[in-house]
Amino acid sequence: MTNRGLYALFLVICIILPGISLVSADTQGSERLVSDALGRELTIPAEITGVVSTAPPTTMTLYLIAPDLMLGWNSELTPLQKKYIPEQYQSIPVVGGWFGKTDGNFETFIRLNPDIIFEGRTITGDPVDVKAVEERQTQFGAIPLVTIQDTANISGYAKSISLIGDILNRKEKSEALIAYYQTALKTVKDAVSTIPDGEKIMVYYAEGPDGLATDPSGSQHAMLIDYCGGKNVADTTITPGYGMTPVSLEQVLSWNPEVIIAGDSKFASSVLTDPLWKDVLAVQSGRVYGVPVSPFSWFDRPPGTNQIPGLYWMLHTLYPEIFTADQLKEKIYEFYSSFYGIELSDSQLDGLLLDVPVYE
Repeated sequence: MTNRGLYALFLVICIILPGISLVSADTQGSERLVSDALGRELTIPAEITGVVSTAPPTTMTLYLIAPDLMLGWNSELTPLQKKYIPEQYQSIPVVGGWFGKTDGNFETFIRLNPDIIFEGRTITGDPVDVKAVEERQTQFGAIPLVTIQDTANISGYAKSISLIGDILNRKEKSEALIAYYQTALKTVKDAVSTIPDGEKIMVYYAEGPDGLATDPSGSQHAMLIDYCGGKNVADTTITPGYGMTPVSLEQVLSWNPEVIIAGDSKFASSVLTDPLWKDVLAVQSGRVYGVPVSPFSWFDRPPGTNQIPGLYWMLHTLYPEIFTADQLKEKIYEFYSSFYGIELSDSQLDGLLLDVPVYE
C-alpha cells in the first residue's frame, strides 16, 4: 500500500475511534512539507518511490538525477536514443504530457500512481500563471503537483536541479550536477568575455529537413548561441512556445552566417553539396555542424539540462582555438559517465564529436 493509502486508512480509523489523535509521530515521519517554485506549500511523502514529469525538460533533469524513480517518458525513445540509455530505463512506459504541440491525459498519469508529479514551467520572462497550475492540480487530485521553474533557461538551471534533488532526497547527485554545470558556465563566460563584439562568430541555427526554419536571439531554443559568444544572425520574430520560425533561403543568403548549427542531421549531411546553399560563407568554409542528440540533444528540442554538455560543445564549435578538442572530449566523457551512466568508448566519443555525429 502507498503512503497515501496508509494515511487514508489512518483517517478512517481516527473517525471510528475519536480518541486517536490525527497527528502522530508516525504520520509526521511519513510526510513532509515542501515549497515548490511558485511558493506553493505541498505535503509530500517523506520517501519518494515514483515520480513522473509533465514535460521533457523536467524529465531530462529527473533522468540525470534519479532515473530509478522515473515512472514515465514523455515520448517514445528512438533507436538512436536507446544506444546511450541503459536497458533498465528503456522499458519505462510513455505517458505523454503537456509540451510543444502535445496535450497530455490526466488519467494516464494518475494510473501510474506516482508519489508526486513534476510540472516544469519553461516560461522565460513572462509572468507565471499560477491559476493554470492550480487547475492542473485539481485534475490530479491528491497527487501533489510540484512546480519546477527555469527548466529551459541555460543560465538558470541550478535552482531547478537543487529543488528536484531536495525533493527526491538525491542531494549528493544534484549537487554534483550543479558543480559540473556551474564550472561549464564559468568556463564559457570567462572564454567569451575576451572576444571583442565585432569578432564574434555569426551563427545561423538551421531547423527542419531543409534548414529553413530557425529561432532568433532571445528564443529559449537558441540560447546557447548567445551564451557561448556567437551572434545569432536570424533577424526575425520569436515564435512563442514550439518556435521554428519559417525563413527563406534569400534571407539566409543575406545574413551570410560563418557557422551553421543544424538541428537535422540529414540537412547537415547534404547542405555542403547543395548548389542552392553554395554562396553561404559557412558552406564555403565547411563550418556546418550537426547537433549531437543521443541520448538527448546538446542544443535544443528539448532545451533543458541536457544542454549542459552543449555549453562545452558550442564553445569548441565556435572557438576551437580557445577550447580545444581534447578539452571537449574530457568534459563530455565526464558528463556521460557521471550523469548518464555511460562509459563512452573512444570510438563513441569520436563519433559524437564529428561534424555530423555518428552513433555506435
